[in-house]
Amino acid sequence: MNRPSRARPQAPSQELKTARTREDLDAHASRHFHFWKEPRSATETTLKPQRAEPLALPYIHPGAVVDGKYHIVDTLGVGGMGMVVRAHDLLLQRDVALKLIHPRYVDTPASRRDFLAEARALARIRDRSVVEVYAYGNFRGAPYFAMEYIPGRSLASWLRQCEGRPLAIDEAIGILDQVCRGVAAMHAVGAVHHDLKPSNILIGPAFRVAVADLGLARVIDGADDIERPVAGTPAYMAPEVIGGMSVPAAFTPRADIYALGVIAFELLTGRLPFDHDDVSEVLRAHVTRRPLAPSDLEPSLPSVFDTPILGALKKDPAQRIPTALALREALLAARASVQNDHHGIRILVVDDDREFADWLRGSLEMEFSRCEVQCLDDGSAALAALRERDADLVITDLQMTGMNGIELTAALRGQDSTRRIPIIAVTGVGGAADWNVLRHIGADAFLVKPMDSASFSAVVRRLLGANTIAESA
Repeated sequence: MNRPSRARPQAPSQELKTARTREDLDAHASRHFHFWKEPRSATETTLKPQRAEPLALPYIHPGAVVDGKYHIVDTLGVGGMGMVVRAHDLLLQRDVALKLIHPRYVDTPASRRDFLAEARALARIRDRSVVEVYAYGNFRGAPYFAMEYIPGRSLASWLRQCEGRPLAIDEAIGILDQVCRGVAAMHAVGAVHHDLKPSNILIGPAFRVAVADLGLARVIDGADDIERPVAGTPAYMAPEVIGGMSVPAAFTPRADIYALGVIAFELLTGRLPFDHDDVSEVLRAHVTRRPLAPSDLEPSLPSVFDTPILGALKKDPAQRIPTALALREALLAARASVQNDHHGIRILVVDDDREFADWLRGSLEMEFSRCEVQCLDDGSAALAALRERDADLVITDLQMTGMNGIELTAALRGQDSTRRIPIIAVTGVGGAADWNVLRHIGADAFLVKPMDSASFSAVVRRLLGANTIAESA
């Protein structure tokens, strides 16, 4: 007996979108968002259906041991569904982040099965731009992930330090480049994040950027006829998610593309595309209002960035930039069309390891073809060279037979003529204590050998851009 075929879902039409906007948005939102009529911060609030109270697990505290191998060090965060802690893996002797979900949210066989399916999908991701999942387990009825622990801070913290100012273009694109790669890696294994925002993006050592907090991620399984709870953060939510529109599985990842568009807008303008004290107004704006061109809000931003950002912010997912890699390529192309060719840029490399110095020179000349790179093997020689000619960046090894990197950094920061030159310290043997000393005396970045050229170039671009802004101020 032949079963009737199920119609293939179509992209939401303009009529459907308009109907949702006019008739259904308030009703849908009031069912799913318990504070629809209450003012909340659109960047701080994470929407979850009828749940909001933080749920700490009383048996998870510093000193406790989970599953006989994870020694709890401290709490990283507590949310509406559980908590994240930093722990030390007693067996493998490394720090990890443990995310424990409260048992009440996985209290059926189906929900536990879904949670495990997500864990398996996320564990397949092998990209340094996504926090790696190490293991899955249960402890006192609470499922958990053991994940990579990345020391550093969130992009949200990075932005707060900017106090509403846009990032330099090279700095912003350096971040977006890595985030887009991470999101693409998630989509490649069939997972969608569904809560991309600056607080879920980590910036670690060597300007490594990684997507984290996959608590709302789900597997694309084609079951788009099943109504799922609406969740996310209002400032970054896609219109189809807010309006409860049914979309084909192929379009589901484009909710993440929309969030990437919001983040790109925020990094390059210093503002959100839709900003209001009332969360309900922000949600309505995502569905009904066309965003301004980023260059209209930030006159210093070249208009070439408008097309990729607005393309990611299309209301209809069928018209949106289709993939994270396509958005990444469009942003990189925009930067390439306006970037300084770095003609006249001078970089000093100070390292007595000739092989590594040659690698640094090659990486710099490949990335910045018209810059001048001078290699020296001693801090004293670098000071002498700087007395003759200024430099735009100094890259110094931490340990050298002559004047070492700490001494050189202190000397540069102690002279008016070199106080504002960006400094990158590199080492194969240093650690957190050395970075604390270097940061205190004025180093701008600390990289550990060996390093990949992409991360190294991102740090250099960020510091060269920051130096250009400082000189023009």
